[in-house]
Parts: sequence; C-alpha cells; structure tokens
Amino acid sequence: MMNAAAMQSLTITYPAEEHPALQPLDLEINKGENILLLGPSGSGKSTLALALQGLIPRAVEAEMTGELTVHDAAPKHWKITEACRHVGILFQDPETQFCMETVEDEIIFGMENIGLPVGDIKDRLEHVLKITGLKEQRFSRLTTLSGGLKQKTATACLLALDPGMFILDEPTANLDPKSKEDFIQLWINTAARQNKTLLFIEHNMETGLEHIDRVIALRKEGGVLLDGPPHTVFREQAHILEQEGIHVPEVCRTARRMEQEGNITWSPFPLSLHEWETQCMQHGFQKREEPFSGLFPHAPAEPPLIEAENMTFSYGSKRILDNVSFILHAGEFTALCGSNGAGKSTLARLLTGLEDPEGGTLFRNGKDTRHLKTRDILKQTGMVFQNPEHQFICDTVEDELTFGWRAAGLASSSFHKELEKLLDLFQLQEKRHSNPFSLSQGQKRRLSVAVMLTGNQKLLILDEPTFGQDESGTKALMGMLKKWQQKEGGTILMITHDMSLVDQYADKVLLLDNQCTAFEGSTDALFKQTDLLEKASVKVPVSRELRTWVTSLERQETPC
Repeated sequence: MMNAAAMQSLTITYPAEEHPALQPLDLEINKGENILLLGPSGSGKSTLALALQGLIPRAVEAEMTGELTVHDAAPKHWKITEACRHVGILFQDPETQFCMETVEDEIIFGMENIGLPVGDIKDRLEHVLKITGLKEQRFSRLTTLSGGLKQKTATACLLALDPGMFILDEPTANLDPKSKEDFIQLWINTAARQNKTLLFIEHNMETGLEHIDRVIALRKEGGVLLDGPPHTVFREQAHILEQEGIHVPEVCRTARRMEQEGNITWSPFPLSLHEWETQCMQHGFQKREEPFSGLFPHAPAEPPLIEAENMTFSYGSKRILDNVSFILHAGEFTALCGSNGAGKSTLARLLTGLEDPEGGTLFRNGKDTRHLKTRDILKQTGMVFQNPEHQFICDTVEDELTFGWRAAGLASSSFHKELEKLLDLFQLQEKRHSNPFSLSQGQKRRLSVAVMLTGNQKLLILDEPTFGQDESGTKALMGMLKKWQQKEGGTILMITHDMSLVDQYADKVLLLDNQCTAFEGSTDALFKQTDLLEKASVKVPVSRELRTWVTSLERQETPC
C-alpha cells in the first residue's frame, strides 16, 4: 500500500521549552486510510498535525529533527499553495482559520489563493455549501455565527480546497449530537469516494468508529503506544489506553466488561450502539427501562439566584432568544443544551452582564440586572469561554493564575498556597513558567478554568469545559467542579453538547430550541422525551442507552 506519510525519529520542540512537544516518533500512514489518532493531553497530536501540513516550521517556530515526508516530499519545503493541495487541517478553534467577513467570502478565499479557475470556484462553492448545510448562512458575517456554524464554515473551506490528506483536530467539540453524526458521516463519505487519507484527532469519539481502519495511540513520554484495527485495540488493549488516561468509547468499554464477566460473547466486537443492539437482540435480550426520578431532582426552598422571565435578545434584526424563562438556584449544577445556533452562548453573555435583555426581565438575587453595574455582576460570576485563548492576558501560566490577586493588591505570601493547589489540581506544575499560548489545547482549557476559580465567584459559567481534555483530565476537571459545587455551595451552568457529561454530572437541564426554553428539569425527564430530543438535535447518551441493556445481560434475562 502506498505511503501518504512517513516519520522517522521525528521530534519537535517549541522555543524556550525544555521538553519536546512531540517525542521521537516512528510511524507510517497509508494512502486512503481512515485513522483515529489518540493520546493523552500534551502527547503532541496537534503538533504532529502542524508538521504534516508544513505549518511547522513554515509558520510556527519550532525545532524539528528526524525525518518527515508527506506524499513523498518534505512538507517543510512546500510553498503555502503546495501545502494546501497536499494537506488540509481543520483546527480545534475554527476562528484561527478565518480571514474574511462572510461565509461565502471565506470559502472562496482559499480557492482563489491556490489559483483555481473561476468556473471551478463557483462549482465547488455551491457543492460545499450544500453538503455542509450552510446555504442559508452563505452571506452571514462570521462574527455572528455560533461555534458550531463556524466549525461547519471551516469544514466547507477545507472541502473546497480538496487536498489529498484531511486532518481533523478535535473537530466535533462545538457540534450538537445530530450535527456531530452528520459531520463524521460527511468526512467518511468524502474520503471513501475520493480515496483520501483521513486523520481524526479525538479525545472522545463515540460515533463513526465502525468506519475507522486503524487506531494509533501516542504515549505522553514519546512514541507509539498502540497501533492496530479498532476491534483489536478496544477489545484486547483497552486497559492499556485507560492506564494512559485515554478515553475508551463507552460501547467498547461496556462490551468488554460484559464479555469478561461471561455475560455475552461478541462476534464481531461492537464499535457502535447499533452493532451492540443488533447482537443483543440476536441473543434474545431485551431492554429494561430505568425508573423515572421525576421532573425536578429537588425543590429548593431558598429564593432563586437567577430568574429569567420571557427574556428576549437580538443581534440587529436577527432574534437570538425569544421568551426564554428559567430559574437557577444557588448550589445547583445545571447543563445548558441545544442545537448549534440555539442561543446558548448569548444567554451566557446576558448572565455575566456583558449584554442586557432586549425584552422581559432577568433577576439576580431578586434584583433586575439592568439596575446592577456590570462590574458587580462580574465579581460574582466566572465565565470560561469556549475558546480558552480568548481569556489569556499574561506571559506565563503562573502570572495568569495570580493576575487577579496581584491586581487586588494582595501579597504573594497570601495566595502562594492556593496557587500551588491550583497548579497541582490542574496538572500545570511543569508548565508554570510556560506561555499560555504554547500549551496544548487540553492544558489551555485547564488553565482557563483554574483562573476563574481564583476569585470568590458565586456562579461559574463554563462553555464546553472538557473540550480538548483526555479521559483523566476530564475526570479531574469535573471532579473539581463538583467538589466546588458541594463544598463551597457554588452554582454551575455548563454549556455542552456532551450528553454523557450531562447525564453523569448535572442536577438539572435547561434545553433551548428555536430560540426559546424547550425544557427545564431533570436528566431523567429529558431523556424520556424522544420527540423533543429529535427536534432539538439532542440524543440520549450512549451510556444511558447501554444501561437499559446491561441489566438484562447481567441477569441473563431472555424472553419467555
């Protein structure tokens, strides 16, 4: 099989960094393969992506030793027009790829730069707008789009360039569950139809595994940890991944446990919920519905911390929120969910006081927020942005964490203990003197959350907090947030598309659909409303679907 890329002792080190971002790597990638690249946060996955495209060292300064070839050429010698024809990258943060003002102009920009004829540009533009579902947004300003629509725009730009290799770096974190499925299927179909090489870099890939040819896992210490077909890696070597803090897909994790306990023998080993359910039914097992805990998990007696009544908001002539009503009680962990463009991030801006409602009312501790000063609201509210880099203002991790304390005139001796605690908790000790912008995406996310806990906030709003996190990082981060909620009485509003995260950690769910409140209540109640979930592009998490089968498997119950 023809090589798409080959690496020999490839090592990459960023300026002023003591340790390489990518440790010595020996690897070959075959043309036409669909590859899932795994690894703990900081193992060099994104750095490898930059090198494969030639961005290292062409645009990103770094020392690179060893050998790297892509399509039988050294990417570091490519001109930018050559690089775009060979390798295209969809970055974790789509905004870093944008140069123009509107969706259409952004898609056209890349094609013009590689010198495509006008006729080809027009044909490709219409094609990618159609397959990405962006026809209605073609003239929209990029700054007005939701995170999910920005990701779709970046996808359209990449598809329009039609390179030989596609690298997708955490591409689905900003997409709702339905869009995530469509997105993965789009790329799988594109790669299959045109014999493209497809490299997925994902921490948490629960959809599309059945289309993956090969799983490669990197060690944080350097080199390849595992390399093989997904059935083998996730069935026989999952424990090795877990020891490295790498997420094992829920279907594979549960299927492996059921098989080890002697409840069922899989043939073949399931990589999707559909494959799981098909085999369970073939063995005669039936689903067992979980008991219903009620609409609300509890009914606090205290007055609400936040209360919205028929709240509306628009950007220009575009209505973003329409008659939104909900309540947040102190000490609650609420998940804010909804499809891309439903208004979740806009609602967060209203809660932080950065915007005022256009209509309706928003109360905080019984006071109308329009009568409160923004700085007073911000003192009691921490906001962790979807893109962590938008929060950084200092040159080192330590300075970033201590900025608020120093700005308040506190002596270093008064916050030294808390600083060390945060560095340990968020696994940032080794990076304390590093520039925040040089961190891995997972490390940037941990830093952005840690910074928001240096004050005395009563409400913490997190926009996709586990974006870019590996398994151990996600567990540590969510465990810390739950501890803060329970011990400090903190209130958490988590914006997320990860319904497994919602199921595991949230006390309550607020669901937005069609710019208004579609649901407010317990996760149990939400996940039983199948029609509403489909309408709002939300899916029951795989973990919950599996639990309805596991009871039968463990009891070995079969139909009479």
